[in-house]
Amino acid sequence: MNEFTKKLIAGIVVFVVFVACVVLVVVGQRNIGATGLLTQLVGVAGLVGLLWLYNRQYK
Repeated sequence: MNEFTKKLIAGIVVFVVFVACVVLVVVGQRNIGATGLLTQLVGVAGLVGLLWLYNRQYK
């Protein structure tokens, strides 16, 4: 597996995780109560984790 393929797969995985986290935030916003809040928090935690991974390379 060459370097281009590794970067492409990593980019696709990051994109899928990003979309899943945004979906969690939107679905959690529609549900009122503790389950909706927990769903939103998991989505936001995933987005913050992706942001941390992105910024880690620019220390």
